[in-house]
Amino acid sequence: MLQLILGSAISKSSRVKALVIGNGAVGLMTAWELLKRVPDARVDILAPRRRPGCASVAAAAMFNSFAEIDVGTLEHPLERAKWLFNHASSPFWKVVIPELEQESGSPISHGFGTFLVNNHVSDSLEDDNFDAVLKALVEFDEPHEMVNAQSIPGYAPASSSRAARCVYIAGEGFANPIHLLNALERAVEKTGRAAFIDQECVKLEVGVDGKISSAVDLAGTRHDADFFVLAPGANFTKIVRASSLPVAFPRIFYGAGCTVVLKTGANTLTQCVRTPNRGLACGLYSAPRDAEHTVVGASNLISPEPVSDAFVGSVYTLLKGAMEQINTLFYKAQLSAVNMGWRPTSEDTLPMVGATEIPNLLVATATKRDGLHCSPLIARCLVDLATGAPVSHDLSHFKPDRVPVKFLTRQDAVETFVRHSMNANYQHDFVPAKNKMVSQLEAMYRKEIEDLHDKVGAESWGIPPELVDMYRYGHIKAPGQN
Repeated sequence: MLQLILGSAISKSSRVKALVIGNGAVGLMTAWELLKRVPDARVDILAPRRRPGCASVAAAAMFNSFAEIDVGTLEHPLERAKWLFNHASSPFWKVVIPELEQESGSPISHGFGTFLVNNHVSDSLEDDNFDAVLKALVEFDEPHEMVNAQSIPGYAPASSSRAARCVYIAGEGFANPIHLLNALERAVEKTGRAAFIDQECVKLEVGVDGKISSAVDLAGTRHDADFFVLAPGANFTKIVRASSLPVAFPRIFYGAGCTVVLKTGANTLTQCVRTPNRGLACGLYSAPRDAEHTVVGASNLISPEPVSDAFVGSVYTLLKGAMEQINTLFYKAQLSAVNMGWRPTSEDTLPMVGATEIPNLLVATATKRDGLHCSPLIARCLVDLATGAPVSHDLSHFKPDRVPVKFLTRQDAVETFVRHSMNANYQHDFVPAKNKMVSQLEAMYRKEIEDLHDKVGAESWGIPPELVDMYRYGHIKAPGQN
């Protein structure tokens, strides 16, 4: 077992070497945690310095847990387990950020406080999501306060988009992800026991003993280690398919999403402002990037291949939403950057975090949009596994080398797809005619998704709504299909 390998090496006072594949928030946080807890460890981080498609770079990045809740999130055991992992990650940030700033010597622009506004820009799904958030806040005794939206600093939406309800969640916040990643890099470097290898990992090699023997980069160089942490985000399947591993993993897709960074000057927000208008994504959100800039997101398109650049329609929707739903004065903001990131999304939508049947391989991916937020807890759990310590959180539902789990019912999947599709329409300028158009569209979506379930043989299980196109175009094969 991995625990015995690492524990034995420590007990013999020999230097333990780990190779972390990936330099996003999860990979760097894991490297930092290992270096802190294992004084004689050495860690190499294998990943391109420029981080193409890194979800952490494109993140807001928000430490939001309750503000992410949808209708039904806490009703199914597996969805609830996923959210509980997210929730358990929240308390780390008020400790991690000052510690990182001190160890790295690098300031991290950050703050706490999130305003969730129910602005009725879409349809009743946002009302139901808002109610679900309020219910969860009470259930988990989370400090919150219903406030007048007009009191939100920097919030000045168009009259037609003003909020009817608003809840302030004091414990949920944000950080500048570039500052955070830079601070993590410097904290790791300052230990003197780490090295950054500016190369892309293309595959893993397995030795005759059944363990990972090396990681091979794009230049053909082999990098050995005592154990390996595979945390390359959405590129996970690309690496696994090029490797001859004796285990199988669910496929990881590229959840291509963009954020826009606006130079907002005096109109820069001081805290997070977001909506529960999900519509197959995570709603409109905005957060301070620094004293002069506001970041606005998000969009989401699941793809089997990397998407290099943001879609014009996505950028348009974000800019329009920023000006109409957040602050009309953003019309005179300057567009500083458009960031594209790939949220790693598994074919069953569940995270993949923990040990594998390969004794010296740990995995962390499939976190979708929760990777940065959950990175301190993920790192702690992985190092717990590596050192044989009691694991800080139950990972049994997130075993990486598993058969994809079919946990949705067909009925729930169909109804969710129909509701989210309609909600997304309203977020993209849909104005229905004053007739039966809405009910006709709903009937069309229902027939479409029912037919797809029939086509792939999904009788006793349901297709996750965000993965409908992956089934429609054959990127995910149903059980029994070739």
